[in-house]
Amino acid sequence: MAEATKGNRRGSGRQAEIEKEDRRERGVQVEGICQACIWFDRYEIREILGEGGMGRVYLAMDMRLGRPVAIKILEQVTEQFQEEVALLRRQNFLMLPAVFDAWVEEDGTGVIVMEYVEGQNLKEYLALHGQIPERQIYEWGLQLGEFLKRLHSGNPKVLYRDLKPENIMVQPDKTLRLVDVGAAVRLGEGLCGKKRVGTFGYAAPEQWEGKAVDERADIYGMGAVLCAVMEGKDRQNGQAGAEYVAKMNGMPEGMRRAVRRCLRHERERRYATAEAFLADWKRYKRAGRSRTLIIRAEGMLKIGFLYAAVYIVWYREEFSPLALQFLAGYLWLKLAEWAYRRQSERWEQKKSIWCRGV
Repeated sequence: MAEATKGNRRGSGRQAEIEKEDRRERGVQVEGICQACIWFDRYEIREILGEGGMGRVYLAMDMRLGRPVAIKILEQVTEQFQEEVALLRRQNFLMLPAVFDAWVEEDGTGVIVMEYVEGQNLKEYLALHGQIPERQIYEWGLQLGEFLKRLHSGNPKVLYRDLKPENIMVQPDKTLRLVDVGAAVRLGEGLCGKKRVGTFGYAAPEQWEGKAVDERADIYGMGAVLCAVMEGKDRQNGQAGAEYVAKMNGMPEGMRRAVRRCLRHERERRYATAEAFLADWKRYKRAGRSRTLIIRAEGMLKIGFLYAAVYIVWYREEFSPLALQFLAGYLWLKLAEWAYRRQSERWEQKKSIWCRGV
């Protein structure tokens, strides 16, 4: 009897090993990562890149073509799986990784083989570098705005719904790529969800509360990402807001105004389109450059006035006219700065056409 029991144990153990090997061959994760696993007779698994509630993403080597790929394994296949594959297959979204293959296994597991995007995600990048230069922030704002512009104006129109630093990769050349479109949905379909979608701190208030959303939810997410970049750290632990951005120092006033409008709690007060954001982002950048020139000119005049004051003390009245000229120039500069500030305030108070009665 004991021998029979041992034989049964050996048989059941052998069967478990066969089932385990079969799962490995089909690409199902077993007891952590297996460095030597060959999945689907083609992909050698190297490491886990990310893990979420629906599945995992692995770094693998395509042994046939000799290139690294990212393999996304979804435990359950829904309509969202087809939506994600369709979005990744489009060639006009250069910020998204290219998809090489996608299929559904017999057990219902979904598999997407896509381009491996080299670099760090933005959350890790901010933790490592901290404060980002103004010029880099401006370029990233342009890239994100152009991406949303194409996404929202495509056929069909699509909402991303999960813009956050963890989903954004910073490549070695400092360009941005987005690597997860699992929350994307066509505009007009399923936009009044019964559950929360997105990430706290980056999801728009109406999206986080499960209410109806439109393009302005993505505008909010972009503003939250730019706020984190301007601050130099991840904002996931706290809700970014327009009032918070207004108090930030070290960034041009124009850039802060654009981000502040993105983060308005009332979506009617946000930019209605990414194109509207881009127009203001470029305009405010030019305004920021004008402000920088004024500050530099003011500094030079201050130095000149100081030298003139020293000369007056030393040579008495001989250089009084020079000092008066410097003083007059400084006063004219302050007057120009005051006029510029008043004009900017009037522009901020004036409602844009695209934000009226949306």
